[in-house]
Amino acid sequence: MDILLINPYYSQRKEYHSFIVPAPPLALLYLTGYLRKYNVDCKICEFGVFDPSDAINIGERVRFGISDEEIKKIIKKENPKIVGITSMYSIYYADVVDIAKTIKKINNDIKIVLGGNHASSYYPYILKNQNIDIVVIGEGERAFLDLCNVLLNNGALKNIKGIAYKENGNIIKNEPAEVFSNLDEIPFPARDSIDFKKYIPPRHMVPYLMRYPAATIITSRGCPGKCVYCTVKAVWGRTWRGRGAKNVVDEIEMLVHDYGIKEIVVLDDSASINKQRWSDICDEIINRKIDIKWSTPNGIAHWTLDKNILDKMKKAGCYRVTFGIESGNAETRKFLGKPYSLQQAKEMLKYANKIGMWTICTNILGFPYEKEDSIRDTINFAKKCGTDFATFYLLIPQPTSDVYGYFKKENLLNLDAFFENENPDWYEFEKINYILSETGTDTMFFKKEELRRLQKNAYRSFIIYRFLSYAFVPWKILHKLNSWEDFLYCMKLFKNGALILFRLLNPFKIGTVHFLYKKGHVKKDTK
Repeated sequence: MDILLINPYYSQRKEYHSFIVPAPPLALLYLTGYLRKYNVDCKICEFGVFDPSDAINIGERVRFGISDEEIKKIIKKENPKIVGITSMYSIYYADVVDIAKTIKKINNDIKIVLGGNHASSYYPYILKNQNIDIVVIGEGERAFLDLCNVLLNNGALKNIKGIAYKENGNIIKNEPAEVFSNLDEIPFPARDSIDFKKYIPPRHMVPYLMRYPAATIITSRGCPGKCVYCTVKAVWGRTWRGRGAKNVVDEIEMLVHDYGIKEIVVLDDSASINKQRWSDICDEIINRKIDIKWSTPNGIAHWTLDKNILDKMKKAGCYRVTFGIESGNAETRKFLGKPYSLQQAKEMLKYANKIGMWTICTNILGFPYEKEDSIRDTINFAKKCGTDFATFYLLIPQPTSDVYGYFKKENLLNLDAFFENENPDWYEFEKINYILSETGTDTMFFKKEELRRLQKNAYRSFIIYRFLSYAFVPWKILHKLNSWEDFLYCMKLFKNGALILFRLLNPFKIGTVHFLYKKGHVKKDTK
């Protein structure tokens, strides 16, 4: 096999590790489908695990994936000329580095190529590593196909658009690749190239699904927005392109017929930017009479919605919609890049609830110039807008986001020294990411400890308020109960909500149980 694509394992320090449900590697599946279109053969290897009891103890870390010895056997057996590794998340990049090192020890002539969000964002630093040869920047299908053809035929890298590489000790970035203007040219993800059923987690690990099993799809790429906290631009720029309605629903229909899928999780960054396309997708599902449930967990732009669109979404099987509110304060919303009407958002939330959809609002706390009144507005809006659920994230000022510049300007956060290091310690970067995601960072008006307290209070306040509102006005739920399936789903949500409420209040200080892994079930060090 000349081309091997790797979905890497991930590892975490023992003091803060948790098992992440494996998800189908859509980026690699898209690559495989596109290479097949041009008769280029490749193979996907999964280095991760599907059961937390298969985790491996390695020193101070827990690895959720196969051992180095198993990796060596795979590489020796396949003997690839090109290895492509997806590198999506900064927090797990150190694992990618270790995989590359293991492969190069076996055969230094193997070309190791990285792609994905992290790789696109940090290619100048990534290419300092002697074990990584090339980075594909941004949209990968066309660039990776060209790269494989050149490498397999001993051609020159200088004419390949969309890559960065090393030459004579220098890092060279070629001009960007042209993005697909018509996404329908790209074949569906090649799900048959993996054991897809292994990616369907046990029912208890996906408690918020209405139906089981579920599969993920992407109906568009990119987002035209300019939110200061977003890092999507590193891969897609500020462009947005949508697949055609027929193409999208053909994939849904295939998932239903070929894999027995009963629910679709739409992972778009901005699914409904083109209202006509979004409406057409709903019409296509309705006209084909596809019995499917679906949701939009990554959020949907509320200003693109209206009552007609929400009616169609509901009729087409959408039962849960996530609104990306982020802040309930008008001035903060202008700063973060969402200067849209909160009143319109409230109207859409109200109508979605009325027609029987479950609603979620996402919120972010801890913008650099945010004061307490702004955070209070966010919490109050979440409580009073009518949403069923709300999340309150602490802002993570990633170095590739615009908001990082404000933190650096105010001497609140500066990671430049890390990246300027000739040999950055990516395990140290993992710690930085973990700390930022767990505790937030100081702002002009709050210490991170205060933000953490505000976050906990936001969750506690919202959940108590929502439970009391349902307890005293129970008919609010009746709009959502139009079938026995709706009733059972409602009972499941209330059970989960009651557990969360108990953990928040915890009057007897009883410890809570988290799904991580059972002690004694972790394999010993096999590295």
